[in-house]
Amino acid sequence: MMSLRHNYYFSSFFWTTLARILTALFGFITTPLLLALYGKANYGILILAISCNGYMHLLDLGMNIGAVKFFSQWRVGNKDNLIQRVANTNQTFYLVIAAINIIALLALAIWGAPLFNITSDQFTTLRECLLIIALFCAFSWETTPFQQLLIADKQMAFTSQMQCVTGAFKLILVGLTIWLRLPLTTYFLILTALTAILIVPYASKCRRDHLIASLRPRAYWADFRSVFTFSLAIFTLSLFQTTATQSRPIILGIFAADAASTVADFNIIQVFPNFIIMLAGTFAGIFLPQTSRLIAQKDQPAIEQFAYKWTIFTTIFACLLCFPFMLGAKEALSAYVGPSFVNLSVWLVVWVVLMLLQVHSTPCNALILAYGKTKLLVYMSAGACVISIGINAALARTFGAGSAVIGYTVYILINLIGYYAFFYKQLLRLSNWKIIFSFLAPTLVAILAMFPLLFLQIDRTTLSFIPFDRVAYLALLALKGTIWAILFAVFLLLFHIIRIKEKRILTLYG
Repeated sequence: MMSLRHNYYFSSFFWTTLARILTALFGFITTPLLLALYGKANYGILILAISCNGYMHLLDLGMNIGAVKFFSQWRVGNKDNLIQRVANTNQTFYLVIAAINIIALLALAIWGAPLFNITSDQFTTLRECLLIIALFCAFSWETTPFQQLLIADKQMAFTSQMQCVTGAFKLILVGLTIWLRLPLTTYFLILTALTAILIVPYASKCRRDHLIASLRPRAYWADFRSVFTFSLAIFTLSLFQTTATQSRPIILGIFAADAASTVADFNIIQVFPNFIIMLAGTFAGIFLPQTSRLIAQKDQPAIEQFAYKWTIFTTIFACLLCFPFMLGAKEALSAYVGPSFVNLSVWLVVWVVLMLLQVHSTPCNALILAYGKTKLLVYMSAGACVISIGINAALARTFGAGSAVIGYTVYILINLIGYYAFFYKQLLRLSNWKIIFSFLAPTLVAILAMFPLLFLQIDRTTLSFIPFDRVAYLALLALKGTIWAILFAVFLLLFHIIRIKEKRILTLYG
């Protein structure tokens, strides 16, 4: 039994991580290639279309969490008939969402021209992309209820494997697009179809494993109500978090002077923070079951030990992800999209620092969610969201893509202040100073490890023997990151932030 449990967790972690890496790799590779093929403005239009539809995912209303929770509980209680009724009703629910999504996309395609600060030709391209999304919308939404059934049945590895397959096909598509020089709308049509086609293996697997008896949508709304009510509470919390993130390119598209180019700039710099938060975000799913157990047991010493030690560990992990990009922001951008974009390096550094601040709070935030007292969180997130959007809009013409970074920085800082001012001390009864120390100890060591590199002055001339600029810049980034990581590891040991016990076992301080 224990072996099966470990196999489940290992398999799920492995395939989910691989799927995330492929997703990040796809975003990382496609940006410079599509920029070179379609140009900055057209690429910005593509990102604007994806962002407009991305915000529509709020229509999920938290069901992606609520359905998995209830399906899992009902499966343990052998309530298979209830699962069947709610699963079929869930299909109907997502068809309604798809219809709303399609209507919104069509309205935007028909009457949305005055909304965005782009040319008529650019809006024509945007309209075509929106219509493509609308074409596949029902298939994309209907994939979700089958995915929820599979995850509740502990088949997350299967869903991630299918995502890996589509991710591989997407990478092949990019290669074919560059080779055949496919039009932008043709590329986007195939890309959207690859995402929507996941409904086939998901639905087939559910039928084959008897997770659902019929693929016909039903309307057992009385049974569905309990799932929907719980999901709405989750939705209320995530609404403002999603708005704060998904609205940024849309706000730039409305208020920036050169909207298409500004949105392209924003997407270029967000690739690196997205990669960081994608890898660091794995911790959130791992922490929540453990924190729920600790909160239920009311084991205060264990809660404190978890909070302080795991804050140290997540901060070390965040430093390893963030500091190489702080040191080599210009090299990263030069290798990625060319030296002409190094003016964005300041905003990249600011954003990466923001990621460091955000990731360090992951363990304590998991404890807060385990408590389930989300009302104040909602108010705090709502206020921070409104302020951040206002700042983004007000500064868009002056700072371009940087206004989105400034606005989101304010959003994160307001939430962090709230966590430290109330949640950590009043709700969790933790010491703010110990949490701050758990964050600062590895961070200050990471900063100390930077100083030798500042004096070494490693630049393009250091690798002048490499003829290709982008390869040289990538090598510079890797060289700086490697030297810094070695120094960081040595300093962590010297300052006893981590210790080696029993010759081989690496443990956190304390």
